[in-house]
Parts: sequence; structure tokens; C-alpha cells
Amino acid sequence: MPNPRKIALLSSLVLAGMVVMPTLAPAQEAGFVVELEPPADAFSEMRVGVRQFGQAMEPASDYVRGCIGHVAGEGAAALFEMTEPGSMLAFSAHGDGLLSLVVETPDGLFRCALADQAGAAIAQIANPQAGRYRVWAGADQGADIDARILAADRAISTIELAGLDVAQLGEPRAGRHLFTATPETGRQILVAGGRLFPEEELRPLDRDYCPGYSRLDAADAVLAVEALEQMLSIFAMSERDLTLAVVAPDGRVMCNDDTSGLDPAVTFEDAPAGDYQIFVGAFGQGMGGDLYDLYARPGAPQFAEPGAGVGGPPRAGQVAHDPRAALRGQTLATAEIVARRPADDLVPDQYCSGYVGSDAPDVTLLVEDPAAELSLYAVSSVDLVIAVQDPNGVWMCNDDASGVNPAVTFPAPVAGEYQIYVGAFARDAEGAFTAFAADGEPNWDEAQNPATATLNVEAEPAIARFAFGPQTRPDPRTVFDVRDSTFDAFDLGNDCAGYIDPSRPDMVIEAQDGLPQLMIYMVADGDGTLVVVGPDGTLYCNDDFEGLHPGVLIPEPAAGSYAVFAGTFDGRGGLATLGVTVANPNWLMDREG
Repeated sequence: MPNPRKIALLSSLVLAGMVVMPTLAPAQEAGFVVELEPPADAFSEMRVGVRQFGQAMEPASDYVRGCIGHVAGEGAAALFEMTEPGSMLAFSAHGDGLLSLVVETPDGLFRCALADQAGAAIAQIANPQAGRYRVWAGADQGADIDARILAADRAISTIELAGLDVAQLGEPRAGRHLFTATPETGRQILVAGGRLFPEEELRPLDRDYCPGYSRLDAADAVLAVEALEQMLSIFAMSERDLTLAVVAPDGRVMCNDDTSGLDPAVTFEDAPAGDYQIFVGAFGQGMGGDLYDLYARPGAPQFAEPGAGVGGPPRAGQVAHDPRAALRGQTLATAEIVARRPADDLVPDQYCSGYVGSDAPDVTLLVEDPAAELSLYAVSSVDLVIAVQDPNGVWMCNDDASGVNPAVTFPAPVAGEYQIYVGAFARDAEGAFTAFAADGEPNWDEAQNPATATLNVEAEPAIARFAFGPQTRPDPRTVFDVRDSTFDAFDLGNDCAGYIDPSRPDMVIEAQDGLPQLMIYMVADGDGTLVVVGPDGTLYCNDDFEGLHPGVLIPEPAAGSYAVFAGTFDGRGGLATLGVTVANPNWLMDREG
């Protein structure tokens, strides 16, 4: 009969899909066994933990010759029941003063695993059979045992059991670095051309999320921070898909995979003084030797060279400043949002939120005779950001000036080119924007008119601009190709349908006074659609006026410019005839202009 003092209660069970089944063991007065069930699928893991207590009284060598330490006795084992055979069973233990781990398998054989300097021991059993496993933690004779024992289908590393012991790490592979970057100096390069060693999982640093592979015997670099930083970013770049893990002086662990493309970054708020252990890894294991660059910066990460300025030609082209149009708000461009890189990459010495296409501006504004004040702004249903570089290289950026729409104002603009980057607060956001310029404050009322905000009515038409009055003869008819488009016109307003190109009108009709009505129509090979914006911003839409052919009828039209956007219901374009009349349309298709 075992000594009751040697009977250890299994407590603090941490279960991961396991069932605890009360039972009676032959060498116990009472107790229970932890039942181990295989994981439900290949993406799940078997893992259960217990805490074992007791006094170390019996030599572990009584169970396994040569094993060191003492255990709490035969009746004090932690009991685990495998419900069916598996491919791997590992018992991992950790505790202060732990010297060994003794495991008895269902066939009555014993094995011993010795603890390392961190007080962790791991016993692995390949192809474990179903049945009962008894486990004891060993310590110095007479010591009070307090050990955590995990049963899992893989070995749990010492770091995962006990945490990262910084004192046990070797010298950093790429050296120690004093943090010297300031908001004025920008990012600090810590390592240029460091070598990757993607060999061990980074997951033990943070079991919840720490992807990729590196080496955990030493940090790749150590960053020494001398004073509290309100915001500290550490980031890396390479041709390879990188990952990053950083252990802060206060024990916080931050891991990241892709912040900018395949490049990772971590940002600490209220970053304390001390040493930051930096592990640079790769998303995939093996094939080491690739090179990386490592940076640190106060504030958000900055992947591009600060103030890199203009890259390629503007995506939506160059527009000349029109003082007449800019009095009420000149439409510069309507284009798709590009939000790939942090806007902060472009702008030195200040923080800019959101993401832009930093490889090229979205539009360039050429100003020859600037007014006393110039505002550049954009609108969309998407939360936008804007960054603008003036001809002198001065940058301005903004996130929300009117709702989620951004604006910047130059109080003393100079002549020259203004490089305008319009992006989104969220990376890889999708949608369209319209950019404007105004001499003075932004004209939000007109910019946020649905037609004005999404359709570039100020652009030169693709086909023609012509005057049309009561005496115009014959009625104009033009054969043209409707452009393919993915821009959705359905949400522009009532009766709007199909897909159009919002970047410029197909035709602009300069209506004269005295017209009894204005009929704009289109005959197409396919199912056509029309969107017309009047001189006062009124939107007119039609899909099927005559069969599948659209027409817009405006009684007693006001004099001014009518911008006509032609499209198709499915967006695939095709040959069409666009006509204007004050009488009945000619619904026959022309094949030659």
C-alpha cells in the first residue's frame, strides 16, 4: 500500500479536445486518467497539459537504470490513456529544479529523459500503442516537485515550455545596434545583406501566431533602445518571402509575415528601453543563404526610400490647371484606386496614413499661373488618403478632411508640376476615386455630387465635342467603338445600368439656347447603355429606350455642356452609332462614319 503522502493529485488540466475520464488505478486509492484522442484532422493537434505535485522520495534509477533524480512514488504518476494507436506521442515537461522525466508505456517498459539547463525534458515515443502511460517528474531528493507535463503529437520545445531565455542565446548573427533614428533622420539601417537561416520554426516564440523559419540559438540582430519610444517599428526587406519575430525587453513578442508585399514589419506602442531580440526568417523552410536588409524607425515602417518622389508616368495622365474650372473645382481625373505601399514611404519627416501606388503618381497637375491658394482633394465611397509633392519638392498628405475624403491645401502655391498620389486607408482597397483642384478651399458640395465624384466630365471627349442648336442640320450621328469597361454604373443613380468608362466622356454636346428638347441615343450591336451629365450636374441614365437601344430625352434643356458616357450592359463594348436630335431618333445602325 503506497504512502498516502506520496499520492499526487493531478490538477490544473489544460485540455485541447481531450476527455478526462474518472477511473481507479491499481496503485492508487483514487484518481483519474487523462484520455488522449487523435486530432480530428491533419490541421489540428493533440495537446493536453497537467501539473504534477509531490515530494521527490524514490530514486528514478529504480525505474530506469542510470536515470537521475527522485520521483514522488509509483502511486503519484500522471496517467494518460491513448484511445487508439498514433504516429507520435511526446511527453514534454518543465519545472524549476526538474532533472528528469520517467515514462512507463502500456507494455510495462520504462524510459528516462534528462532535463536541459532550462529545466525542460522531452520523451518521444514513435508509433505509440493504445493503452495507459504513466509519467513521473524527477527532482533532487526531498525537493517539492512542481512540474508542468504536456502530452502532444509532437515535441514541445523548451522555448514554448519555458519561454525564451535571452541569457542563453548566443551572440547575434548580424551584431548589436544602438537605436539612433529620429523623426528627422528617418529609418535606420541595421543590417545590409544579412543571410537567412530558415531552419527552425519560429512558432515557439508565440504559439498563437509566429509563422516562418529561422534559428533560435541566437537572434539575427539585437537593437538597443536607450529611452522609451512612443512608437518603434522594425522591418525587413528581401527578394524572398520574409517573416519577422521580435522579443521586446518587457517580454512582449510580436511576429509578422506580410506588411508590404512579402516584406514584414512589427510596431511596438510605448516601446520600453532595453534590448530587442530580432529574428529574421523566411516563410518557407530550407534553402538558406538569401540576403535581407533590416531597418528600424520611430513611427510607422517605411519600406521605400523617404522622399523617393516621382516614379513612372502618372497613371491617369497630366492635366493643365484651368483657372476658370478651378474656381468651382476642376475635375482632374477619375481612376481606379491603387493602395499597395504605405504613403509614409513617400514623405520624409512626417507621418502619412494609408497606402498608395508609390511607383507612380496617379495624376500630375501642371500649374502655370497659380492663385493665392491651391487645394487638391479626392472623393470616393472608399476611405481615401492623398499625398502631394509640389514643384519645390515639398510634401503634404491627409487622410480625412471631409468625412473619409482627403484634401491638402498649399497656402502659397508655386508654378510647376504637382505630383498627386491618391490611395486608401486600407491596403489593397478596391474602388474608384475622382481627384479635383480648386483655387481656394475644396468645393466639397460639387465634388460629392454622385455624377461629379465618379465621372470625369471635364476631360476631353474620346470622339468629339460639337455645338447643337435649333438650326443644326443634319442631326449628328457618329460611328465608334464602345470601350470595354469594368466600371459599374448601376449605383450612379436611378435608371443607370451597365458598365462605362468614367475617365472621359465619349462625346460632349454644347447645347445652345432655344432647343425644345434634346434626344441623345445610341444604336449598338449589343445591349447598350447611356449616362449623360448635364451642365448643372444633373444625371440622366437609360438602358432600354427602343428594344435594347438606350436613349435620353431632356425636355427644354438648359444651354451648356452635356457629357455623354456610352457603355454596354455587360461591359464588353462593341461597335455603335451615337446620335443627337430634337425629333425622332433614327434607330438604324450605321457601319461607316
